[in-house]
Amino acid sequence: MGKKQQGRGQKRAAKVAARKRRARPEGAVEPLRPITTLPGLDDWGVDGDPARLEELEAVEEMRYTVAEIRTIRQVGPHDGNPEWLEVLEANVGALADSDETDLVVEIIDDRVRRAVVDTLGTSSPEPAREEVRCLVASDGETAGPEADPEGFGGAPAQWMALAVLLGWLGNHGPRPIPTAARTRVPEWAGRTLGERPGEVVAQLIGIIGSEEERHAVLGPEADALEDDFLAGLMWIAAGLVALYGDGDANTYLAFPEGVPA
Repeated sequence: MGKKQQGRGQKRAAKVAARKRRARPEGAVEPLRPITTLPGLDDWGVDGDPARLEELEAVEEMRYTVAEIRTIRQVGPHDGNPEWLEVLEANVGALADSDETDLVVEIIDDRVRRAVVDTLGTSSPEPAREEVRCLVASDGETAGPEADPEGFGGAPAQWMALAVLLGWLGNHGPRPIPTAARTRVPEWAGRTLGERPGEVVAQLIGIIGSEEERHAVLGPEADALEDDFLAGLMWIAAGLVALYGDGDANTYLAFPEGVPA
């Protein structure tokens, strides 16, 4: 039975890869992970039937992806327990009125959150960099003014990731960031992730400061960091979780408004 499910998953992955190849310019780098799907979708399917995944429209598939994210957060990964599927279907129902933007924001939030968790778990800068490469690759498939009505420069996935990170790193609300973090987080990054990440974090640490400091971080100097700009914000988030959040990203980092923790 496991082999049968694997075959269906491979078939679906091949279909996704074929769509990406048609959309991707010649010579472009293959995305490392798809942006809007999770591997677990191939294991349980729709109503217990993995074959039905191939029938889903894009927004419906995103709804199931977000439902899986929430289910894993509530009861853990799918382990064959039928009660897991009941929780999943309840989450799908709760998302019935969610629009595409809300779904994508929650998916991006989960992906960036997992990059922070993986940064802490591996003590490496690479999970954040890998995630940025995925976001860039996704935007490369949807670039263009018609795909960017808000004027985000044809990079909606990267802009959504930035919005998520700015929400996490804002020094306000019930979880003020200690002043000492301005020194401690860059030191943590340099000691844990390496010299270059430490330098990047030191350059971007103003993001946890005043509005004026945040605007300065988003200026030309940040542009010069290129992909390490978003990665650097993920490293800052990881440092804050490590130093002030007992290593628990899901407790320390805020969820999008309206999303159950």
